[in-house]
Amino acid sequence: MKEIEDFLAYIGDVRGLAENTVKSYRVDLEEWALFLSKTGLDVSSFTRSDAAAYTREMMAEFSERSVLRKLTALRTFYGYLERRGVIDSDPFSTISMRRKESRLPSVLTEEEVRTLLSLPRSSFKEERDHMLFLLIYNTGMRIAEALSVDVGDVELDKRRILITGKGSKERFVFFSPSTVDEIRVYLSRRDDYLRERGIDDEKAFFIGKRGGRLPFSSAHIIFDEYRARLGWQKEFTPHTLRHSFATHMMDRGADIRLVQELLGHESISTTQIYTHVSRRRLKSVYDGTHPHAKEKQ
Repeated sequence: MKEIEDFLAYIGDVRGLAENTVKSYRVDLEEWALFLSKTGLDVSSFTRSDAAAYTREMMAEFSERSVLRKLTALRTFYGYLERRGVIDSDPFSTISMRRKESRLPSVLTEEEVRTLLSLPRSSFKEERDHMLFLLIYNTGMRIAEALSVDVGDVELDKRRILITGKGSKERFVFFSPSTVDEIRVYLSRRDDYLRERGIDDEKAFFIGKRGGRLPFSSAHIIFDEYRARLGWQKEFTPHTLRHSFATHMMDRGADIRLVQELLGHESISTTQIYTHVSRRRLKSVYDGTHPHAKEKQ
């Protein structure tokens, strides 16, 4: 991205920042640029709502220190663009630099997931929303990964999707047998929706109202709409479903390294924030392993 290259040249050549600092800024900004390309955004269209959503994604994946560093890089970059009249304001200016300590992400119960996925659907929008919820919960994908999926990435016969995660690393995610038929139905209705609008060359799996790729900002609005519709008081975001996927896998005995692979984490320590152990899981492990657990009292 030209704006990033110009900025890095400025802080290196004009401001004289250390080479390691410039390299660090490059990593953080290129990671953000990858996010932009996946979500169909650019420097000028990136809003405060997008900045808040991106920050939530970072907080789910990185330590507080790393998030603070990345926010500093982004604010410095946008300050540079603002001074040059490229943008009117910094979308990260209202983002809090601190997060609550020891706060686990929200998680749905299995019953809440069933309720969500059982909602009646009478329009293409509702079919699409249902498929968005279903695929994130089935696969554990990040929202940016889900929105970047093309129809050609989905292999129904192998029940898997090829996605590109952080650092441009590719991996497969998998979905359940019952989801195959639902995807077929969704694709048929998606094609009908596009055909009615005279569109025959759209690759995106998830499409928006006008038939193009579903924008990142719209995805978060969808989650807010359904949270209100269901009357849930708890947080409900794309990350909530991703966290629920990992938590329910762990509750049912999945190995943490398998969950790590499915989530696309480089470090097992990152996966551990997704895998707080439920009381039900603790009790079942105790009952199944402790020699006194089954003795009559």
